[in-house]
Amino acid sequence: MSEETLKTRIAELEKELKKVKSESSQYLQNVAHQLTAPLNAIKWSIEALKDEDVPIARKHNLLRSVYSQATILVHLIKNFTLMSNLEVDHDLRKFREKPQEVDILRLAINLANDFQPQAFESKKKIIVEDDTFKNAIGRKTVSIEKNLVAQAISNILENAVKYSDVDTSIIIRAEKEKEGICLSITSCGIPINPLEVKSIFERGYRGKQAVDKVPAGTGFGLYLVKRIMELHNGSVSLETKEKISKFKLHFLGNLFK
Repeated sequence: MSEETLKTRIAELEKELKKVKSESSQYLQNVAHQLTAPLNAIKWSIEALKDEDVPIARKHNLLRSVYSQATILVHLIKNFTLMSNLEVDHDLRKFREKPQEVDILRLAINLANDFQPQAFESKKKIIVEDDTFKNAIGRKTVSIEKNLVAQAISNILENAVKYSDVDTSIIIRAEKEKEGICLSITSCGIPINPLEVKSIFERGYRGKQAVDKVPAGTGFGLYLVKRIMELHNGSVSLETKEKISKFKLHFLGNLFK
């Protein structure tokens, strides 16, 4: 290798290193901002609860807010932990668990309940159409890695609550498909450009309108959904029309027993 070639290569590596450092710094700043916001909200609510003269109804609202912000914190930390491990372990071996038989309807209801306070605060509601689960699945359970799938559903639910319009409902339902079952989450909010549909599941991608509405964000949530579904030999898709967005988690039929 000539001296000139070596200098060129060193310059390229220095440029790449500078880019990585810049991205890491930006990522850490983003993480700090996203964690600080709910922590400050919790702190403010607790301070308000110290006032003995706070009316009962107000106390209930403050406690609901604390629960909502705590849910956001737990969700964020799980996402950051998964992403950190994906950098060195593309199969998430550290987080893999033995598949267990899960009542997917019960899981959907529990997760909806977790995000209901957050939805309530922004004048939205989450509805689980349990009849669709009974029609599509019956009494069958699904063999999945529960914690990972729960995180995938949570990521979509969090986005639905965050980006949907006020006074709208987020609908969770189950549907039969040719090769299995899908769990869908539908919301009405900012329109997604059809040209962005493929990109939306890429690592770090955020649509322009999403950034305009909620500037803070990593773009990791839907990427993690995609990876988790791939680990289950399934997939995730998005159907969009004007302001309606329908995310679908596709599970193979042989997982249901």
